[in-house]
Amino acid sequence: MKSFSACVHELMDAWLSGREDNGANTIYGAVLDAMPPNVVLAVVDCAAADPTDFSIEFIRRYSIATRMQAFLALQETCRFRAFRDQEYLKNTAIPALIDVLSQRRPSFSKGTTTLGGSKIAYERLLIPQKRANGRSEWCILFSKINLLFPRISGFNADSTDLSILQLLTEGFSQKEIGLWLELSHRTIEHRIERLKNRAGARNLQHLVALWISNGIVV
Repeated sequence: MKSFSACVHELMDAWLSGREDNGANTIYGAVLDAMPPNVVLAVVDCAAADPTDFSIEFIRRYSIATRMQAFLALQETCRFRAFRDQEYLKNTAIPALIDVLSQRRPSFSKGTTTLGGSKIAYERLLIPQKRANGRSEWCILFSKINLLFPRISGFNADSTDLSILQLLTEGFSQKEIGLWLELSHRTIEHRIERLKNRAGARNLQHLVALWISNGIVV
């Protein structure tokens, strides 16, 4: 297995040295069997004039264990018209594709987005068909998902709750948090249970993860 950055370099080298009549598989073939499990590889057919008629074929899917079935269900070969998250397509995916197709050169980016009810921190390489003139008719999507969080409506937390959450992320125990905030251990337990119920957290670790994801701006 190769690192994501090593795969990116190989893909770029293959694109630079390739010919205009090469297919997408000629470019991604070198990394196909060496990809990390948190990387998605897909090819978008961009031949149609209307972007909603583009289609996507997933070559390799995100394969890290997760119960976030809504996210996994998005990794199905389909036309854009049938894609389950139309808001993501309209606001994020299609503008990025149109830009890289018009520029006719690869584009690398990183950031955060919301997709299928999940918050995602990603790194993404888009590689269009190599063309000297005219618009590229396909584009490779090669994306590493660094963090995958369920989306929640938000935390209704006062300053004490926020202090508890912050100290939890710093590794403090509930007893230590009580001493730090000059509150009883029982009070800390009660507040944590209330926060878990509000966020739908299954345990303490899940609560911290949800709070961190809630703070990721998309």
